[in-house]
Amino acid sequence: MYTYFSVFAFCVILCWLWKIRSRPQTIRKPEGKPLEVVRYELHDYKLPNLKGRSLVCLAHIANSVLGKWFVIPASLRCGKTNPSVVAQSVLQAIVNSNANPKPLRTFVQIDEKEVKQMAAASTKRYEEGTPLSIFDGIPIGIKEQMAVKPYYLRCGTTFMGSESCTSDASVVKKLREAGAVIIGMTNLHEVGAGTLGSNPNGLHGTPRNPYDIDCYTGGSSSGSAAAVAAGLIPLAIGTDGGGSLRIPSSLCGVVTLKATHGRLTGAGQALLSATVGDPGPICSCVRDVALAYDLLAGPDSKFELGLCQPPVQKCSSLKSGSLSGITIGIYSLYFKHGNQEVVDICQRAVEGLCDLGAEVIDIEIPELEEARVAHSVTISGEMASFLRTEQEEFGNLMNSDIQIILCAGGQVTLHDYLLAQQQRTRSINFLKDIFNTVDCIVTPSCPITAPPLDDKALEFGESNMAVTGQLMRYMFLGNLTGVPCMTLPVGYDSQGLPIGLQIMGKWWDEQLLFRVALAAETLVEKRKPQMHYSML
Repeated sequence: MYTYFSVFAFCVILCWLWKIRSRPQTIRKPEGKPLEVVRYELHDYKLPNLKGRSLVCLAHIANSVLGKWFVIPASLRCGKTNPSVVAQSVLQAIVNSNANPKPLRTFVQIDEKEVKQMAAASTKRYEEGTPLSIFDGIPIGIKEQMAVKPYYLRCGTTFMGSESCTSDASVVKKLREAGAVIIGMTNLHEVGAGTLGSNPNGLHGTPRNPYDIDCYTGGSSSGSAAAVAAGLIPLAIGTDGGGSLRIPSSLCGVVTLKATHGRLTGAGQALLSATVGDPGPICSCVRDVALAYDLLAGPDSKFELGLCQPPVQKCSSLKSGSLSGITIGIYSLYFKHGNQEVVDICQRAVEGLCDLGAEVIDIEIPELEEARVAHSVTISGEMASFLRTEQEEFGNLMNSDIQIILCAGGQVTLHDYLLAQQQRTRSINFLKDIFNTVDCIVTPSCPITAPPLDDKALEFGESNMAVTGQLMRYMFLGNLTGVPCMTLPVGYDSQGLPIGLQIMGKWWDEQLLFRVALAAETLVEKRKPQMHYSML
């Protein structure tokens, strides 16, 4: 019964969208060839810890002795480097990464002229002593599900977005106005409807996991997670309707936040699953995610869903420390339905949180199977509705797994959808009761580590319902109920593949998630992946 629901859930999971067809461009089959993927990393920026305007970029520094990664402000004004030099390093690294026999394929659209213009403008601001923010000059990537001028909003397909975007999604606009250098559009599972990241179509290709290039990245924000894990960029933006931020972040050993539904604006992105999907940042450490959250969170006049949210509590100034007074809920079955190495490492992490002062109590989450099916019906029904025209006109151009998913989603009736929303209300009420007792819920992020990538899947794609059910096991509840969720690496299996821990919190209380995540991050010695680049 459990396996049946897992499979059904994933089927429906990746069929997103609703009748909110707010798309910025027309749909036609585009011309052209896929761009080659590039790799790059931010080098060791060992510069003075200056304040205010002189803070330039978030550079990861890997300490080979301690095995830990630190994110520090770096001053571009000191003359050691500048945004133009960093951007050029990133572009070259991407080229190099695609030149390998087994290419990383993190980026699918790059406009070098545009990148160099943004970097040059940032360099000039630093020379004049007027950087816009701590994000000024930072190279970033955006999932190809958001509008970014002058790129194409293809959503991982060969048939959507034939005209380049003339405006940015609101999240992208905030980053651009903060001075970030947009390197390009990152890869994803076609129409965001997959947990593996498999995408064999001619404009994309399947990205590889930097920790083991013969393994999947997870999906659907596959390119975003892999690019950060490989050191090519310190910040990428993805989306999450059924774990699409958290699954690849867990499998690639990076950190992400799916905030409370509506906390981050969805204006300007393809709302493939409008009532369960949210954009979010992916970074190499908790502190960077907090910085991105502080910039991106808050109301947007173009996004009605988030207009009535409570004030945003700033999180980037938080420090790791005692967890005294925090109560963590543990659902014991969640720690029994996973790979033994995953379970052992996640239990060890929970014990570490206890040592830091947190209190752990057992909880029960009722009607999880019903909630799983409700999420599947919701996401597949919304996706099939949003993509109805594309399915009719370009169904033969879709990857085979997407054709199956959309066909399943197309069978969702109004009665099915209404029943799913009734279950959603029940699940929300169950969590309200649980959060009267605990401050957050901790689970493994995924019950398994990165699945192996079969060479045949590079040409034909792969749809593995059993693996999909496993990868989504701890994910769907956060999307169905809209609560904020974070995932961060807390260890590695015997093959060196990352293992993630998920923290779920009360609606609008992202600050508590960051407090727990900062503490959890101190419990693990992070490792560099096999494929890693340095940009400085």
